[in-house]
Amino acid sequence: MVSSFFSRSKPINFIVIGVYMAIFFAIAQYTPTFKVTLVAIGYRIGTLLLYVLSMLLLNYIAQRNGLSRKNTHTILLFAFLTAILPNALQRPDIIASNFCILLGFRRLLSLRNPKYIKNKIFDAAVYIGIASLFYFWSILFIVIVFFGVFYFVSENFRNWIIPILGLLMVYVFANCFTLLWNDSFFLLSEYAAPISLDFDPYLMADKLFSLGITAICILFFFIIYSVKSKQKSTKGKPAMRLMLLQICIGVVIVIVAPIKDTSELLFIAAPLAVIGTSYLRLSHEKWIKEVNVWVFLLLPIITLFL
Repeated sequence: MVSSFFSRSKPINFIVIGVYMAIFFAIAQYTPTFKVTLVAIGYRIGTLLLYVLSMLLLNYIAQRNGLSRKNTHTILLFAFLTAILPNALQRPDIIASNFCILLGFRRLLSLRNPKYIKNKIFDAAVYIGIASLFYFWSILFIVIVFFGVFYFVSENFRNWIIPILGLLMVYVFANCFTLLWNDSFFLLSEYAAPISLDFDPYLMADKLFSLGITAICILFFFIIYSVKSKQKSTKGKPAMRLMLLQICIGVVIVIVAPIKDTSELLFIAAPLAVIGTSYLRLSHEKWIKEVNVWVFLLLPIITLFL
């Protein structure tokens, strides 16, 4: 049965999910403007590698920090939540930005280990800064770094300054690069992206479907998690709160994004996949679990007809 297959965590599970992601990624690339050239193919292969590495990194974060059990439910949900976003799979900048945010989140959760605290905070802030170079509004995730300091190492006031220094370092080094490459500096006003509150693009059939499914998953998974969270250990609650905060920041990015084509929903996929594993762990009948998994696997196919 498919549900029992994804209840394990073996190399074959990762291969199957990786192939599943690669198929939907490849389908998303075929647009009227796509031209088959060596440069274009190489560019997309690199993007695909980042996309698959994001899945593996999310699994590492969830398993390492006890956010999910030893199975592949989390990455199955991640594959599903990203497969319904074909526009996101066409955006290397957002995929790279999301990967950097996951790297930063990994460092942030390691603050529970009291060694090298300042290095970890600095690294997390740097990763968020790099993410903002790919997609500016991902800089909002710096809020998570401050909350991480609050939850784990708030007693030292110097820890509150380190995230700002990390962002400043990224800005300085980015300016050094542009000075060497383009012989020019870029100002903060050029770095910042505009805000758009025009939601009309979401009313198109393909975008409305992706937005609707993501919104339903946020509501449904959050309700299930709220019920199950009482059973979680006190030790793991700060990490899950940071995941919930990450979803909230992702929603804010969706609201302010200058280009609303549902690609910005990718920032919600990883934390929502972790939260959603609470649903797959419920004591369902076997046939219900089987139906659930098949729905997650097949629902993205609808996007091909919109």
